[in-house]
Amino acid sequence: MTLRNFAIINHPVRMRIFQTLNHTEMSINQLAQHLADVPKPSLYRHIRLMLDAGIVQVTRVRYVHGIEERFYMAVSGLIDPASLDTPEGLQQFADHVRLYGSGVAQALAEYALEAGKPAVNNIAARDHFFYATEEEFLEARETIYAILRSLEANSPGEGRVKRRMFVMSHPLLTEPTET
Repeated sequence: MTLRNFAIINHPVRMRIFQTLNHTEMSINQLAQHLADVPKPSLYRHIRLMLDAGIVQVTRVRYVHGIEERFYMAVSGLIDPASLDTPEGLQQFADHVRLYGSGVAQALAEYALEAGKPAVNNIAARDHFFYATEEEFLEARETIYAILRSLEANSPGEGRVKRRMFVMSHPLLTEPTET
């Protein structure tokens, strides 16, 4: 699936919902506990917009005392290259990158603060600079993705902690200065 709905997802609350539901199934009640600062009526409104845009999906429904409870999950997707063909689409993509990346950084900061003194072995935050041809870069990217896909296949178990690794790479516009 390709991601085209930048106008819907590029909203601070909807981005938080999307990131919370990324590879995790939750009901509105569970979302409300996780995003305690967002009123439940707002969560329903944002989820409805995201459902209509195809950004989240209903993964299952259960009935509790005759009342339907829906569980949601973010729809994984790739950026649609055609969405970058217009200045507006390119701006929406840039806004999406800023919002998504800052959300990931905020989650790391919250982890560090909540952990008190986090074990540095549990944090991966490092900038790597390297030279590579297009072919070398694609090979490295696919190798990293293959390793991550194999880890995604792991089921929960003793000693396993759910982790997140956010990978971002791009050609530099200017050469970094060496110090």
